[in-house]
Amino acid sequence: MRLVSKLIILLICCFLQTACFRAVNFDEGIACFRAENYRKAFIHLLPAAEGGQPDAQYAVGYMYYYGRGVVEDREKAWQWINRAAAAGQADARQALVILDTHHKMVR
Repeated sequence: MRLVSKLIILLICCFLQTACFRAVNFDEGIACFRAENYRKAFIHLLPAAEGGQPDAQYAVGYMYYYGRGVVEDREKAWQWINRAAAAGQADARQALVILDTHHKMVR
């Protein structure tokens, strides 16, 4: 029983450490994004975006759309911005309206 308790405590500690690392990574990514250091921002924000963080998803989509820190890829941009919008990220929702309007005008 003591071994099981120790294992549970160890797992909880590992989980908390991972959560703290992700939060620090996300904060660093946002700081880099605001400083227009997009390559570094992308490196920090991609794991958060993959983990479902809507602000990170929108930022990654933005970087793909404009080719900031990554090679421009409008398809990936659309996917990330769409995920963020589906999660309720306000800027992403607004971006989808703009992108949809622009797409209709181009056709």
